[in-house]
Amino acid sequence: MFSQKNKLTANKSIEKSEFKYKWNFRLFKKSEKVGVKKSNYIGFFFLYFAISVIRIYLVLYLPVFLLNILFIDRSQLAFIQVFVYLVMFSGPILGYLFDRYSKNKKLIIFSSSTLFLVSFLLSVFGARNLGAFGLFLAINLLSQEIVKVGVSKLIIDLSSSESVKDSNLVAINISSNIGSFIPSVVFLFTVNDIFNVNQWNGFFFIGFLFSLPIVLSTVLMRETAKKPEKNLEQCERNIINLRGNNTLNLFLLFLSYLLIWSDKLYQFPFSSWILTRFGEEGFKIYSLLYIVLILLNIGGWIIGQRISNKETNKINKIAASNRNKLEFKDNNQDGALYAYKLSNRKRIISITVGLYAVLTFLMGFSDFLFLMIIQGINQVIAGVLLLNYMSLMMTLSNNGKYKTFTFQCLKIAYALSCVIFIPIGTYFSAFIQIEVIFIAVGFLTVISLIPLKLMRVKSNN
Repeated sequence: MFSQKNKLTANKSIEKSEFKYKWNFRLFKKSEKVGVKKSNYIGFFFLYFAISVIRIYLVLYLPVFLLNILFIDRSQLAFIQVFVYLVMFSGPILGYLFDRYSKNKKLIIFSSSTLFLVSFLLSVFGARNLGAFGLFLAINLLSQEIVKVGVSKLIIDLSSSESVKDSNLVAINISSNIGSFIPSVVFLFTVNDIFNVNQWNGFFFIGFLFSLPIVLSTVLMRETAKKPEKNLEQCERNIINLRGNNTLNLFLLFLSYLLIWSDKLYQFPFSSWILTRFGEEGFKIYSLLYIVLILLNIGGWIIGQRISNKETNKINKIAASNRNKLEFKDNNQDGALYAYKLSNRKRIISITVGLYAVLTFLMGFSDFLFLMIIQGINQVIAGVLLLNYMSLMMTLSNNGKYKTFTFQCLKIAYALSCVIFIPIGTYFSAFIQIEVIFIAVGFLTVISLIPLKLMRVKSNN
């Protein structure tokens, strides 16, 4: 009798210890995943912080430096831009390589980050020689593309669900936009005389110093990531028809995404036009207000995430209410609900694109105050718009063996828009009023809705 009691007590103690071990192991694994997630986000922060600092220099200040300070010939610059932006077509090749070969990924990102910094400095200080400027700018864009493709693979691997995917996009967008504050603040304190070349050189060098944290990003990023659940992957594979419809959807989404970037037509000459039309005071106000525009863009991404989460919760409630109905099989319900989710993405994109197009038309008839108000509203709309575009692209990319390669093939629409629209806009700005370019961009934005409407996102079931 005592021996039986001892055995029962021993068994219970073993079960308790085994349960305790499993529970502690689960807590350890959970804490390890949380640690990896935090470490990656800090690494993403430093990386996108530095990239966005350089991006603002290239988009907002470099055009003024080239066109209004150095008086570079616009036709020659447009010719150079065509060849410079061709390097952005390397995205799919890089995506394929990152999918096939994962070894030394951090070393590649570290080397590319270093090259990214050095080439920026050389391109700016060699701007008087268009050949040297174009070469170093091309190296800068290529190294930036390598870094972003490598990080995109990590993001796609981490995106195990719609909510996780949107959270990753929002967190990275916020961290990248924080770096965009730096150039405007630095410009305010370093460039007192806008036509002083020495002050501009100091301004660019300070931007280089602020971008140095990109080197630390590779130390913090960790490649361990939670893989998507098989049920979710299988569900997505069953919902989107991979035989014909998915290929057509990829092409139509590519075309729509290309046209939505038609605002690249006025991107390069825009800040130069602000200085020419509204004077030095107007440009300084615009430079300072650029911080507000960035904050509004962050707000747009957050609003987009809230809308997405609201739609996801609504879909989950529908799924829960229909789960016990006999006429709904799991595959049929999942397929119908997921198709409904994709249709919601299309609807949100269509509404935001329509609003963006109308406001772009109005830019051609605006004074400085109204122009800044339109720019602010467009930044909010762009945040919601791009979140849904990127999420839709990731959803379609998740089908197939080479997810990063497919995603980069879709993102190549952005590279194509740079090759087509930026040189054309730079060239035409020499003899066509930029207000006419605003109207042309509005028309192209409206046309981007056509391929989006033609996309088929119905369930096979």
